[in-house]
Amino acid sequence: MINFRTVLRNSSYLLGFRLLSRLLSVVFLIYAASKLTPELFGTLSFTLVTLELINSVGDLGITRYGARELVRFWDDRAKLAGKILSVQVVTSLVVTAAGLLIVLALNPPAVKLQLLILALASFFFYSIINTTESVFIASQKFFFSALFSFIGRFSYMVFGLIVLASGGSIVLIMWGFLASVILEALLRIAMVRARITSFSVRFPTHELLTMLRLCFPFAVASVASVVTFRGNMFVLDLLKGDAEVGVFNAAFSMFAPFVWIGIIFSSTIFPGLTADFTNDPEAARASCWKWYHLIALVSLPIAVTVSLLAGTLTGFFPAGYEDIKPILIILIWSVPITLIMDVDFNILQVSNQESVAARSVVIGAVGSPLLSFALVPFIGASGAAAALLIATIAKVIYCRYQVRQSFLNRSVIGLFVRPAIATAVMGAAGLIALRLNPWFAAFLSLVVFAIMVVALKVVRLAEIKSLFSKPAATGGNGVDEKYRKVP
Repeated sequence: MINFRTVLRNSSYLLGFRLLSRLLSVVFLIYAASKLTPELFGTLSFTLVTLELINSVGDLGITRYGARELVRFWDDRAKLAGKILSVQVVTSLVVTAAGLLIVLALNPPAVKLQLLILALASFFFYSIINTTESVFIASQKFFFSALFSFIGRFSYMVFGLIVLASGGSIVLIMWGFLASVILEALLRIAMVRARITSFSVRFPTHELLTMLRLCFPFAVASVASVVTFRGNMFVLDLLKGDAEVGVFNAAFSMFAPFVWIGIIFSSTIFPGLTADFTNDPEAARASCWKWYHLIALVSLPIAVTVSLLAGTLTGFFPAGYEDIKPILIILIWSVPITLIMDVDFNILQVSNQESVAARSVVIGAVGSPLLSFALVPFIGASGAAAALLIATIAKVIYCRYQVRQSFLNRSVIGLFVRPAIATAVMGAAGLIALRLNPWFAAFLSLVVFAIMVVALKVVRLAEIKSLFSKPAATGGNGVDEKYRKVP
């Protein structure tokens, strides 16, 4: 069964480095916002979001699919890693060429054109990063994954700060981004080859085609997830321009760490859940129920705390970014829903229902941009945030229904009743104390929530102990020995 101690350790690596990166990134963003006009800041943000979307398209879901197959067939990892790398490189070349043709056909302004071409160049090296990520997830080498991502991001931000301080252009900043991606790719591939596995390319071509076919639902889910979270930004750019995009992205940058919690949580439980489901579905069901309970206990107070501190956090930005506060408050309330979705999504993918998982995410990918077209003209960037929240609710409803029908025939709503009562009391206490000081209000509200959790008996001591129970002996990839298989 998945062990919370292992997940917590792995998650701490990813989250710790991510939070450190985000802290530095916030400094970089605030400095960039002060040195650049909202239009230029929005242009740079638009380019990075475009790269994020292209990376999801080019990955074709191979990273997540590859991690699942590596867990299942760890003894054949050299051949699987070779397949994953081959497919990633070939698809990245195809997508890069297609993207270049589209960019040239659209003929954007000169600065944006240069930024997009550099983004496409960066994309090729992401194929190597994505391949190594599959290996790191399957082998549970999350420390190296986090470390190399941090090194790449840190080098980019240091270079960017130097460029901004010296009055350089955003094009030069993008050159620094390309260099940081290359550095991260080289470090990752060297570590995988030295410590985990080689890359065997001795396999027939038809096996690559089979892998592409099997990856399709994963690809749809990956692309749809990015469109759900970032598609509204393209609508915002179309309807309101780069300045409004810059404001929205500033709020999203503070919301992003909480999105990472779900992504990191999803990645770290994925190998163990895959092994559990393959060999002991009942253990997988028991583990998932505990995770739902933990989400109910943690996610609601996160949303309340960030809402109380929203005005203080957004006060660090310069003039022109006053509308960040309502955007952040709207976005943060999607966190509890997203965390439930992450568990459901994992369940569907490890139980060979990846097509159903993909459909659930497509609902959000369609809903978020469409709702943005309806709301942005009236309330601007806040409309883009509201569109994301509503679309997230819609996709989790569908996903929950599918999981109940096929895997866990129990409702999770009951798990949220007492935490919701505790959160309501917490929020009331925080609003009263907000008149004195936002930080005091946040601290007091958390104390009140802890008292209410004890008073309402939201969680039992035995449940906490079971989460931290000692894991079984593990094999070389960090998965229990009894789960290791050969094809």
